[in-house]
Amino acid sequence: MKGDSFGNLEQWGRVLEQLDQWRHAGELDSHQEDLLWLLRVEGNWRLREAALEMLGSLRQPLPQLIHEACGIATDESLYHEVRILAAEAVTAALSSGGTPRGGNVSPVGEVRERLHALLESTQPPIIHLALRRVLPRIE
Repeated sequence: MKGDSFGNLEQWGRVLEQLDQWRHAGELDSHQEDLLWLLRVEGNWRLREAALEMLGSLRQPLPQLIHEACGIATDESLYHEVRILAAEAVTAALSSGGTPRGGNVSPVGEVRERLHALLESTQPPIIHLALRRVLPRIE
């Protein structure tokens, strides 16, 4: 896992600038381990959200990255906004025309199943509305 590309995460403005540079240069696909690392860092909500926002710009998302974002979307202990952002990000990454890396196994079926299970469970209405909006992207 990389992550050391960012240095001190307390200087999160610099990290956001780095992510933006990678996106504009078309280099995000080569920094997916860094994005995965940011998704797993629980101490900085802004960096986690920024990493989620980058998923839709990936051409070949790593299955681990898709799995982690889906985990955020389904984690009932997290705040609603990040769960919605994660659901939007994971469906955008899977529907952007790119193909997931890592062999012939596509995470689309797993994501679809997990989001449908979430939709069928007792959730706040805002979560259900978001899921109904994003699920058609991967149906």
